[in-house]
Amino acid sequence: MEFSEKSKKLLTEMGWKESRSVSIEELKLPYDDYPDVALSFLKKYGNLEGNCEKQSYSAVMNTIHIYPEQDKEDLGGDSVYAYYESLLGRKLYPIGVYLPDGYHICCDFDGRVYKIGEYCFYVGKNLYEGIENILLMNTIQSFQLDEDTGKWWNRDGKHVELPSLE
Repeated sequence: MEFSEKSKKLLTEMGWKESRSVSIEELKLPYDDYPDVALSFLKKYGNLEGNCEKQSYSAVMNTIHIYPEQDKEDLGGDSVYAYYESLLGRKLYPIGVYLPDGYHICCDFDGRVYKIGEYCFYVGKNLYEGIENILLMNTIQSFQLDEDTGKWWNRDGKHVELPSLE
């Protein structure tokens, strides 16, 4: 898996380079059971922050922060993590945040990527696709969780199945 050249350019502006390697200690992971796919991704891209692609229709500059560090108390109780884990029926692993909207970026054990906050959005079937969709502001491939039914709906308001991991 790899990023497009457009995403690589944005990541390079954040300080990423091919030889980059972040240690597990530097990542300050909140859980000891991160999936291998997330660990591999974070060792290359963890602890980066910078601008997403500028959108011509908005003066707002969106930023991504690939910092998985979270306080344990922010993951349990009545947190957004605990709430959406209960709706999705799977554990969510912090990857970073998307600002200024204040969404947490996380993945499940299979590597699917979500933005969670006021709502829950599925943004990619793996970390590269999900982070690229966030970097490039590609919302067309996102699905929003219908919290009443547990189903996902697309931008046209139609319920859809999540794409296969294949």
